[in-house]
Amino acid sequence: MGGRLLEGNEYRFGPKNDWTIVVANARQLREKAFKVVHDIYAAKGYALAPNLESGLWCTLHHLHPQALTFLALKAGQAAGTVSIVPDSRLGLPADIIFPEQLAVLRKDGRRLSEIFSLGVDEGITHSAIDLTMHLYRLVHLAATRLFHNTDIVASVMAHHSVFYSKILLFDEVSPESRQSPKTGEQVIFTRMNLETMESRYADRYGRLKGKRNLHRWFFRNDEEQAMVDWIRRNRQLMTAGELNYFGAEKSHALAEAGSDAVAILMDYCRESKVDGGPKRCED
Repeated sequence: MGGRLLEGNEYRFGPKNDWTIVVANARQLREKAFKVVHDIYAAKGYALAPNLESGLWCTLHHLHPQALTFLALKAGQAAGTVSIVPDSRLGLPADIIFPEQLAVLRKDGRRLSEIFSLGVDEGITHSAIDLTMHLYRLVHLAATRLFHNTDIVASVMAHHSVFYSKILLFDEVSPESRQSPKTGEQVIFTRMNLETMESRYADRYGRLKGKRNLHRWFFRNDEEQAMVDWIRRNRQLMTAGELNYFGAEKSHALAEAGSDAVAILMDYCRESKVDGGPKRCED
């Protein structure tokens, strides 16, 4: 699966290093990420009424100052994206579907992030699994090295349960599915214990060769520190103009959230610090 960092905001991979993943850290890149996930969801027939007019898939949690979105491109064409957001007073996206599971984890003192809005264009010539794994490696690094989480959670399509339980080895993959109010699809709750993930990956994958060795992929990567530094260096908060553009002009995210949630979001925006220095939501 391979991959290498280039100067600036580029992570390259593929047989000819012709695939690029960037941190979506500016309006144009964020818009591409929100459009590609919208188009992927629409092609699958998901109910997208709240975001139908703009052709973008933007939720309240995309607007959180600590949220990270990665965008994959092939020859400049958006081909996939994933976002991750740490737990906060805004809660997590899964709270609207699986509040009981999250309440138990919080009561136990777990530090959570959620992977959300994962979309990969399966029609582009390349293995969708390879692209997914590159995106997962980046959100795993964000969760463990930037947010210092104990667990990653996700609400995923029910028909993807085997991938999460048998390949990614998520600790918890619920047998019960529930309907997502945002897409109308059946989704399941999944959780990865990051504190025990390496030992389980070593047991399952440590003796395998090549790209099947997911233990080496996630935990024995010589570029790990460089990749973490790359994420830190390239992440940027939205400006106030971008918050209004994506949250009000191009989606109903702010209106649907209500005044209390918007007030919390703006508090985080004013107070948030990235890499020890304040980066305020200002134009």
